[in-house]
Amino acid sequence: MRILPSWLVLGAQFKSDVQPLIIFAALPLAFTGVVFGLYLTDNPLSLYTMYGMVALTGVIISTAIVLIDAANTRVAAGSDPLKATIFASTRRLLPIILTATTTFVDLVHLAAGWGGKSLIWSPMATAIVYGLLVSTVLTLFVVPLLYFLIELAKPHRATVTAQRLPDKVKI
Repeated sequence: MRILPSWLVLGAQFKSDVQPLIIFAALPLAFTGVVFGLYLTDNPLSLYTMYGMVALTGVIISTAIVLIDAANTRVAAGSDPLKATIFASTRRLLPIILTATTTFVDLVHLAAGWGGKSLIWSPMATAIVYGLLVSTVLTLFVVPLLYFLIELAKPHRATVTAQRLPDKVKI
């Protein structure tokens, strides 16, 4: 049970028992990309591929943490959950895209085998590249949506947000 200490640390950091679950919800999105990439490139699932999945997990978890933290900061400042979610998503979009792009550019040549196909490193790079591509796109939509829905479901937030929501949201 290695996830329990991580959940406890994140729960203590965010002062929430639900927000770590939002962060961990990004992991299946990453592994979907890994499976798709390995199948598409006909690479095997090996020990090195699993090392790549661990590295990918770190990048995806940090992406989700950045989004949740930015939204929590806005909610703590008095913003409603919808505005906080939209602000966090737009404010952190460029850093997330730049992180994913630099990792992608670093590893795409190894995954594609442009310098020669490696039976050890190519599957690992393929796992990271495809997992990163799929999960970055999905994480940018799923994590803010889950955050907003959970914040909206809180009893003290539901009535306030329903009363304050305008027809057009201004950022």
